[in-house]
Amino acid sequence: MKYSILSILFVLINALAFSQGNSPFSKFGPGDFYSSNFQSNFSRGGIGVSSYSGNNLNPVNPASYSQITLTTGECGIYSTTNFVEYDNKSSFFSYANLSSFGLGLPLKKGMGLAFGLAPYSKQNYEYSYIDTLSDNTPVEYIYAGDGGLSKVFMGYGFDIKNLSFGFNGHYIFGRLNSKNKVKHPTDNSKVYNSLRIRNYSNVGGFGLNTGMQLNINTGNNNYLKLGGAFDFGKEYSTSNYTLGNYFNEQPHLANPDKLGDVEFHLTENIIDTRENPSDGQIILPSQVQLGISTGEYEKWEMSIEFKHNDLSTFKLNNEIANLVNKNKFILGGRLVPNAKASGKSNYWKTMTYSVGGFIGNSGYFLNNSELQEFGINFAFGLPMKKFKYQTETFGSKVFLGFGYLNRSNSDEGLYENYLNINASIILNDKWFIKRKFQ
Repeated sequence: MKYSILSILFVLINALAFSQGNSPFSKFGPGDFYSSNFQSNFSRGGIGVSSYSGNNLNPVNPASYSQITLTTGECGIYSTTNFVEYDNKSSFFSYANLSSFGLGLPLKKGMGLAFGLAPYSKQNYEYSYIDTLSDNTPVEYIYAGDGGLSKVFMGYGFDIKNLSFGFNGHYIFGRLNSKNKVKHPTDNSKVYNSLRIRNYSNVGGFGLNTGMQLNINTGNNNYLKLGGAFDFGKEYSTSNYTLGNYFNEQPHLANPDKLGDVEFHLTENIIDTRENPSDGQIILPSQVQLGISTGEYEKWEMSIEFKHNDLSTFKLNNEIANLVNKNKFILGGRLVPNAKASGKSNYWKTMTYSVGGFIGNSGYFLNNSELQEFGINFAFGLPMKKFKYQTETFGSKVFLGFGYLNRSNSDEGLYENYLNINASIILNDKWFIKRKFQ
C-alpha cells in the first residue's frame, strides 16, 4: 500500500494541475467550483461537516481526522458529461480526469493527520457573436477561456472529551487563461487583419479552513453529531502576462470543402509582456457549512446540512464577476446492513449503500435571471479482502459513485444536465505496529 499510494501521487499532481471543466458559466469566477470528490462526501451529495467518517477521508471537516484509526488512502477517477440546451439549440461536452488523492494517518487515539491533492475549480468556455461595422462589413467577436485551480492540503484533527477540532492548511495553485479574438473577413491571404489577445494569470497562495464536531453518544451504539466548518476567504497573488498577434482566416489548402476555414497566425507578437509580468490579486470566496447527523456506528447514518458560499466577493485583478452568494441544502444517508457478515452469499450485506440530494441557487445569472440547481448522488462501496490484527478487523473498498446535476432557468429556456461518475478505491492498513516480545 505504501508504494502504490506514493507512486499514484506523482501522476495526480500532473493530472490535477491541468484539470478543465465544460460549462459556459465557468467564465465567471475562477471557473466552476468543485465540491469534494472524496467518496465520503460525493456519495451523499456533499454531506461532510457533521458526519461520522471513521476510516474514510473527509477533508470537508478536518475535525473528522480525529476518528482515523487506520492508515487510510484514497484515490479516484472522475468523469462528467454536460448536456446543454438553450434557445432551441443543444450540445454536450465530456471530460474525465483524476479526481483526488489523500492519505490519513492515526497519530494516537483521538488524534489524526491527513494530506492530499484535489481540484478546486475548472474553467472551459467559448462563445461568440457577429456584428456589423459602420461601413457594413461584418466582424466576429470570440471569447474563450480554459485552465483551473488545484489545492494541496494538510490537516490535523483531535478530540477533547466529546468535542473534535481540526484545521487544514492548503496551497492553491494553477492558471486561468482567456483568449479574445476580433475576426475581420479578407480575400487576400497576405492581409492579416484579425486580432487575437491572450491573457494568462498564474495563481498561488496559502489558505486555511477549520472545523469542529460535537459528539453525543445516545446509547445502544447510537450517536448524534453536530458539525460546522469554515473556509476562510482570502486574497491570493497572481502573476499576469498578455500576448497579442494578428491573424487571418483562409480556406484549408488540402481539403477546403471538408475542413472549411483555418486560421493562420503571424509568429511575431505585437503585445508580449512575458518578460515583465504584472502582479495582481485574486479573491477566493469564504464558505461555511453546518449540519447534524444521527446514526448507529458502523451501520447507518442520516444527515442534513446547509452550505453557504460567498461568491459575490470574488475578484480577479480587480475585475468583479457577475456572481451572487450561493446557498444549498443537502440531505443524505448511508447504510451497511451487516459489516461483520461472512460468506459469499452475504457479500451484499457488507456493502456500503450511500445516497444524497441537494437543492439551492447557483450564483450564476442569465439576462438578470438566476439559475437554480438540484441534484442527486449515490454510490456503492464494494468490500475487498479483510485482514485481522489482534482483535481488530479491517479491509479496503472500491466505490462506484454516480451523480446527476440540473442547473437551469426555465424562464430563459436554459438547461444544463450533468451526468457524473466517480470511481475510487479506499485502502485501509495498519502501519507503525508496536511489536511485543516475550
